[in-house]
Amino acid sequence: MSEYEKTQWHPPFCAAIKLELKANKKDLSFDSERTLNTKPIQMDLLVIKKQKDVKIKNEIGKIFLQHNIFEYKSPEDELGIDEYFKTLAYACLYKANAENEDAIRSSEITISLIREGITRTLINWFKNNSCVVAEEYPGIFYISGEKVLFPTQLIISSRLRVDEHQWLRALTRKMDETTAKSLVSSAKVLTEKDDRDNADSVLHLAMIENEAIFNKLKEVPEMNEALIKLMKPELDAATDNARKEGATELATVVKLLKSGSMVQTLLDKGYNPDIVKSANELLAEIS
Repeated sequence: MSEYEKTQWHPPFCAAIKLELKANKKDLSFDSERTLNTKPIQMDLLVIKKQKDVKIKNEIGKIFLQHNIFEYKSPEDELGIDEYFKTLAYACLYKANAENEDAIRSSEITISLIREGITRTLINWFKNNSCVVAEEYPGIFYISGEKVLFPTQLIISSRLRVDEHQWLRALTRKMDETTAKSLVSSAKVLTEKDDRDNADSVLHLAMIENEAIFNKLKEVPEMNEALIKLMKPELDAATDNARKEGATELATVVKLLKSGSMVQTLLDKGYNPDIVKSANELLAEIS
């Protein structure tokens, strides 16, 4: 597994969905963390709430009702029969956990299942259980039938239209150079802060999972400059955090040295050699 653990695909997925639906972002609210029941049942799902009578422009949102539950699986995770039933169970708990009786109507819930690759086991199960699986749009399959409790769509991100769904398609380990360039160019023209932050999240994942491609892009001056500008807020935040952590460790080492700890003892305990040296020099100056 890459350094980006599988649980860390979920935040970039949420960011990608927000970018996909940004034309209607004023009509939608996003809830990526939800605890169900009295015990902390954590949903690794995204719930998108839509205002009534609003039409969603993006193909992914055409199925939307008021409460839309998304289950996303990273490339290494399976999306099988049991995962479908688990999502179904979560949807039922989500409905039953409302503050008032029937406040969330079952007729206002949809389920969206998303994975990069085709999930034949689940598709075959639907077909073998008298469900209709229809590709409503490229890569977007509508599921209907007696075994389908809520309107359901299955989204295969690798089959989505390139020109309309580049953010979801970016959640991959198979990105080519043309797609990477297009992604960077699209991120560059975003003007609103929340959109830029979401693009940063998607780009960060894409750069880690497609390192060779982005290293190649960095050899092109204008692409390298664009990447530096796009990632600058994240780099600044990391630098600031490192500075704060360094200052905290320096204060700790100074305190330990003042209380009689030996330099070698602190080094043996794993304290940063440069910080130990700076603390020792600082004490020498003020003593």
